[in-house]
Amino acid sequence: MGRSLPKVAQSGSTNKLLKTPNRKTPTGLRNYCMILLMYRAGMRVSEVTGMQSAWINWKDGQLRILGKGKVERVVPLELWVLDSLKEWKSIRPSSKYFFCTLGGAQVQRRYVNAMLERYSERAGIEHVNPHMLRHTYATELLNEGYNVREVQNALGHSDLKTTMIYTHVNPVEFRDKIRTRRMPI
Repeated sequence: MGRSLPKVAQSGSTNKLLKTPNRKTPTGLRNYCMILLMYRAGMRVSEVTGMQSAWINWKDGQLRILGKGKVERVVPLELWVLDSLKEWKSIRPSSKYFFCTLGGAQVQRRYVNAMLERYSERAGIEHVNPHMLRHTYATELLNEGYNVREVQNALGHSDLKTTMIYTHVNPVEFRDKIRTRRMPI
C-alpha cells in the first residue's frame, strides 16, 4: 500500500489559529511567531525549537534552516512574518535559542504540541499539529502556482518523490475546473 496523503489544516483554520495567541504578552507573541514559521516557512517543530538567532538574515529577509540530517536550506520570509520575528527579537530573553522560555531555556517540542492543541480548541477548529502546518504550507505553495522543485527546496527534501506527495489532486477544485470547461466548438 502507498503512502497516505498528508493531512492539511481545513480552509480558514490557520487564520483562526493565528488569531488565538495574545500577542500583547511575551509568551503569546513567541507562540504566534513559532506558529508562523511552521505555517509560513514550512519548519518542522524540531527546527523551530532548535532555531538560533543567527539563522535569520534580517537584511535579505531569509531564514537559513538547519534541518533534518543537518541539511541546510534557505527560505525567504514574507515581510509581515519578518516584522513579527523582529517584534519577538526585541523582547526575548538572552538565550542560545531564538524561541526560548522567559527564563532563557529551550522551548520543548511537547510544549509546542500542547500549545497547538490548546489554541486549536480555543479557536474552535480541528486539532492542528506542527506537521499539519508544514503540510498546509507545501500544499498552499503548490496551489498558488509554485513549482514542485521550489516546494522541494523550501521543505528541504533531498528526494523529489517525498515532495510529490503534496501534488495530490484537490477533488473539489478539479470538479470546479471540469464544470467550467468550454465546449471545443
